[in-house]
Amino acid sequence: MAVGSRAFWLPRRGNNLDEYEDAIALKDASGRYALADGASEGCFTGLWARLLVEDFVSRAEVNVSRWLSSLFAVQERWDKDVGARKLDWDADYWVEQGAFAAFLGLVLTSAEAKEPQGSCKWQAVAIGDTCLFHTRDSVLLSAFPLDRSDQFGNRPQLVGSRMPAATVSQRQRLWNDGCGQRGDRLWVMTDALAKWCLTEHEAGGDPWRELESLLASPQEGDHFTPWIESMRDSGSLLNDDVTLLTIHL
Repeated sequence: MAVGSRAFWLPRRGNNLDEYEDAIALKDASGRYALADGASEGCFTGLWARLLVEDFVSRAEVNVSRWLSSLFAVQERWDKDVGARKLDWDADYWVEQGAFAAFLGLVLTSAEAKEPQGSCKWQAVAIGDTCLFHTRDSVLLSAFPLDRSDQFGNRPQLVGSRMPAATVSQRQRLWNDGCGQRGDRLWVMTDALAKWCLTEHEAGGDPWRELESLLASPQEGDHFTPWIESMRDSGSLLNDDVTLLTIHL
């Protein structure tokens, strides 16, 4: 199973690079990928997002349903890191509330022998509005965990740094899987871009072909940054941190 991936990202307009609160981690060799979108509420959300994705790709479990069993260890790392910082006197309340993020983890494994050569199986775990799209020749085969543009809102489901695993397990549409063929694309992206893709798709457009055009440049960001900024200018894309991961099977 040979795959190739590329990542693109851009902070919210008006924010500095150190205010970017999405996080991405990938490991083509093991077929593990993760993307998290730190929520504006809470504190040290960028740290929480980074710990979530780094932990996911570092693990070896094939079954993503075991992800919940690792959550407490990640929460402990967040708490230890924050506890070691010198904070303002009024920060205790916010630290006690914790940090929150939308999260999507993806694992690729070789398909069974009966599947066409070059096929692979994907498994995903998701909480919130960071989305995975599976396309083949610019045809959308699967959208997870949201599959309509009107499902995006101001209060997505999130995973918190102080949230019990039992609470996380009650979130909707936590798991999904599928089978990809050689030449397929998997797109993982945070909410603003995911909503734009579904809006364009529902209107009869071809957002996947437009995304493919970004890959024509060998340097990440050559086309991505001006493309995102132009959509922000037109109002078709919300001004938010934007992160895109593309995986070519």
